[in-house]
Amino acid sequence: MENKRRQALVSAWDKTGLVEFARGLSGAGWQIWASGGTAAKIEEAGISVRRTEEITGIGSILGGRVKTLHPELHAAILAAGSDREDRIREGKPVFDLVAVDLYPFHKTACMAPDSSETIELVDIGGPSMARGAAKNWAHVISATGSDSFSGVLETVLEGTDDELYRRKMASRTFSRTAMYDLSVAMKLEEGIVPALRYGENPHQKAAVHFSWPRSGFGAAEVLGGKALSYNNYLDASAAVSIAADMKLGGVSVVLAKHGNPCGAGVGSTAAEAFQNAFRADRVSPYGGILACTGAVDIELVKALKGIFLEIVIAPEFHEDALARLQKRKNLRILRMAVEEDAALQLRSISGGLLAQMPDLSIEDVLNCRVVTKRKPSSEELAALNVNWRVVKGVKSNAIVVGDSRGTIGVGIGQPSRIESIDLALRRAVREGNEVKGAVLASDAFFPFRDGPDKAAEAGITAIIQPGGSIRDEEVIQACNEHGIAMVFTDTRHFRH
Repeated sequence: MENKRRQALVSAWDKTGLVEFARGLSGAGWQIWASGGTAAKIEEAGISVRRTEEITGIGSILGGRVKTLHPELHAAILAAGSDREDRIREGKPVFDLVAVDLYPFHKTACMAPDSSETIELVDIGGPSMARGAAKNWAHVISATGSDSFSGVLETVLEGTDDELYRRKMASRTFSRTAMYDLSVAMKLEEGIVPALRYGENPHQKAAVHFSWPRSGFGAAEVLGGKALSYNNYLDASAAVSIAADMKLGGVSVVLAKHGNPCGAGVGSTAAEAFQNAFRADRVSPYGGILACTGAVDIELVKALKGIFLEIVIAPEFHEDALARLQKRKNLRILRMAVEEDAALQLRSISGGLLAQMPDLSIEDVLNCRVVTKRKPSSEELAALNVNWRVVKGVKSNAIVVGDSRGTIGVGIGQPSRIESIDLALRRAVREGNEVKGAVLASDAFFPFRDGPDKAAEAGITAIIQPGGSIRDEEVIQACNEHGIAMVFTDTRHFRH
């Protein structure tokens, strides 16, 4: 059963283009419904409009807070299937288009979160109508934002408002209302969550938002120092992610800066793990982040003497160790779980967002494929296991050189894999670490044999990498020629 006349519900804060929109719909035979100021604006232009009071029985209550929150109005938006047919048969309205422009909450930027002006700019009725229409996209076009009205009118007049178009508009609505809700949430939590002085640089404004239920940094207890900065959160997040992957039965420590590890180590104590991490780079960690998977004790604190750190993160702190650390007034001390974050990852791009599930895969080296004639020794396997977990958290192209205690050299983010190998080896040598007998981990395959050749020249005895290159056989041959044992994990760990 079809409704003889298509019906539109219109509610607009920003009335730019409203008259043209309404005139176009009316001229095409649509019945327009509106309330309050929207209806008055359309009436002033001499365009026929029916007021929503005919449906709801009320104009507005609570000083205008409630105009459209009514079961009958929302039934006209949400009716589908036999319910929709019944309403048409009974002469009750059902909407084919819901066009809504939300309250301009962006105007609250300079307002206090608890001010009455802020609260009154939180739109309730508009998002409710828009979301209802978007849910019922099989029957209803949901047009959210006055900037969409002209395009919707053009589509309707062309007769191309098909199912795919309605679903696209529904997606647009949910995107708009989600961002609207996020802006409200972030405004209301001002003074509740830590404020950021600026973003990556002093001229950039920034804020932090923690999701619910609280976890990670949102659940962290700050035991000392000032609030974290934008860059602190990024660096600390990288350090925690790598440390969480390095839980191998003992204690792991990661030293990070600018989103990458300077070094990572394991040990039977926190102090031992720190020394095994620090040996990879004794310069870069200054002003960096330390993440520890175990309790921070006084021995670790003593080992940190003379090293300037921005943050120390651990799940627990011994009382005497905490008291010593708290004497460093500028040191941020966070007690929090050192765990992988399983939440959806979002990144901004021009005009939108990228979304992906986090890389939680960590391959069991013992079950990976040995592709060379020589198999790795038990000591080499232990070293490959540690360093494979570290390279997963290094910006690509990533190379890590190390042993069973952790890293001795890290090659970060070079456009060429051979350059990352060179960087990792040079750092190891610079710090006086013995490369001969060490292992090498690569986050992605070697495109040519030059990588293993260079590793062999330095004395590397075992390599772990995903494999998958069209020249894998050439790379394997190179390792066999040099007596290097190589393991394929079949899983790449790019990080950009």
